[in-house]
Amino acid sequence: MRAEGQTFSKEERLKSRKLINNLFDCGKIIHHHPFKVLYQVTKNENNNFPAKIAISVSKKNFKRAVDRNYIKRKIKETYRQNKQSLYKELDKINRKLYFFVIYTAKHDIDYLTLNSEMKLLIQKLNDKLNQF
Repeated sequence: MRAEGQTFSKEERLKSRKLINNLFDCGKIIHHHPFKVLYQVTKNENNNFPAKIAISVSKKNFKRAVDRNYIKRKIKETYRQNKQSLYKELDKINRKLYFFVIYTAKHDIDYLTLNSEMKLLIQKLNDKLNQF
């Protein structure tokens, strides 16, 4: 079942330890401030969701869980609003993308800046996908 519109469902989250470990072992890396992204492109077996994402914020930089969760919520929201171009590109080449976003900034960034950086990050991912 394909979700239409701008939703961020449970099936779009990358939760499998096996896949996450595989990303850290064999995945490729993109640096785009304030993000570091590990990603892996595979063949698309089913047509449900062409991308799965996991998000991490460093406990070293943000001691309070409230702050980490707030940043993760902002990242999820910016991804939710900008993922359609990524989905179109993945559908075009019939691939599936697993990626892990690590927030690397040492301070909290306002929502508008985070949104524009997420757009640029998705564009970088689209450019990498065009090489397939």
